[in-house]
Amino acid sequence: MATHLKIFRTETVEDHLVLIPQSEGASFRYADLQMEGNYVRTMVADKKYRGLIIDLSNMNYFGSEFIGALITIAREKKNRGGKAVVCGAAPQMLEVLQNMSLFKIWPYYPTREDAVAALNAPIS
Repeated sequence: MATHLKIFRTETVEDHLVLIPQSEGASFRYADLQMEGNYVRTMVADKKYRGLIIDLSNMNYFGSEFIGALITIAREKKNRGGKAVVCGAAPQMLEVLQNMSLFKIWPYYPTREDAVAALNAPIS
């Protein structure tokens, strides 16, 4: 997919975009985060992706700017009528996300497979 990005890697699973942050959340330049976040938002806005999976399995830490970028990206999918979910957070990051009440915005699943299954489940 987007091979030129340093902070984020993207993949597709079925008709969902998977966003995989690649660097520790404090080891990037803010300008790079903004630029890559904007690029990923254009991908997320594409209607060919029904859902967005934010896979945090490569992260052990991220700060508030990084969380803000993820919120903006996930909001883009929701505003376009899609769903966003999170998966694969390390235990310490899972606790941070829970304490911030972010799972009221995005459902959390332990694995990417669980996240895909949830996005593919019929709406009841």
